Amino acid sequence: MVNIKWLSFLFFSLAAIIHVFFFIYESFIIQKNKNILPEVKIWAFNQGFYNLFLAVAMIIGLYFVLKIDIRIAGIMVSYAGLSMITAGLVLAYSSPKLRKWSILQITPPLIGFVFLSAHVLSNSH
Repeated sequence: MVNIKWLSFLFFSLAAIIHVFFFIYESFIIQKNKNILPEVKIWAFNQGFYNLFLAVAMIIGLYFVLKIDIRIAGIMVSYAGLSMITAGLVLAYSSPKLRKWSILQITPPLIGFVFLSAHVLSNSH
């Protein structure tokens, strides 16, 4: 049987990987598109690094999960995960045609928090 804690770890890892993909797409792939306005390219480049920083925060938190430093792990994973979720909600609200991307951004950390909550609750007895 799979440990609930590792399911949360898996989904938080997936969230970090998705944000690395967003970084590559926004900071490199969009930059090669000749049909995009220079102002949009600058915005996308900056947004890509924002996504990279969220991924790095999540990776640092997951590193501290492995080191069994629960306080630092909890702070970093919670910060990154909640930032990913709220940024996805802002995207869904501000641009309804991008909702599928917001769902991609929201789902892994949200599922990670569900499994993490289940893990914490199962160990609090």
